[in-house]
Amino acid sequence: MIFLTVVEMVEVRWCEEHGPFRGERCPICGDEGKFMLNDWELVALSRMLAGILRHFPEKFGVRIDEHGWANLYDIVKGIKRRHRRFRWLKIKHIEAIVLTDDKGRYQLDLEKKRIRATYGHSIKVDLSDLPTEGVPDVLYYPTTEEELEFIQEMGLKPGDRKWVHLSKNYEDAYIAGRHRVDDPIILEIDAKGAIEAGNPIYVAAPKIYISNNVPPEFIKVAEKREVEVPPEELEKIEEEKRRREKKLERERERMKRLEERKSEEKD
Repeated sequence: MIFLTVVEMVEVRWCEEHGPFRGERCPICGDEGKFMLNDWELVALSRMLAGILRHFPEKFGVRIDEHGWANLYDIVKGIKRRHRRFRWLKIKHIEAIVLTDDKGRYQLDLEKKRIRATYGHSIKVDLSDLPTEGVPDVLYYPTTEEELEFIQEMGLKPGDRKWVHLSKNYEDAYIAGRHRVDDPIILEIDAKGAIEAGNPIYVAAPKIYISNNVPPEFIKVAEKREVEVPPEELEKIEEEKRRREKKLERERERMKRLEERKSEEKD
């Protein structure tokens, strides 16, 4: 028996009265609006935008300042130069992606025509100018059995990503952890205690908070709960797993070729 995963196709459209929205009709007035981006364009541009602002701005000729800000014109030029299929791209398309992003990944400064990602960086940026008000007393963090002992001894410190990312609730932390492992361990963070002890925590998005350090005394393993992962999130998890497997396979092939060349040189 063959099971097919149905993925919802989402467009970005423009309502003259209420601005950009995702879907078939404006959620406020019900107007169909004008077409801006199809689902494929939305996904492709979203991935490029995240890559530019979080990981590899130099690949697109974009300069990121110390606080993570990039010029919108430079981003549009960089994407158009690298991918000719997007030669029609304008700033309004980038703005529409950001303004309709339900996860709040980005911050727009329309007056200065600049943009930045507020979390998820693998490049060094100073995000200490983000708000510190309104942080919940308790936050959550997903980890693995292998990492747990180290965290309990040393606390939470940035790894590949340059900031520690904390979730607003248990469910969000669990779903974030599922992108790495099948059964993540969820840690409960005494955010109030950590802040009072001099460890700032910043508001990066409606449900994401970041810090440079959470000492071990403010961390404990949360009581396990059952979490139902939404189908669209399961699809993303499976897609990421497939990408990781392909990347590992390419690396194995590369190492195999390297060993073969070394063996030939010895002969």
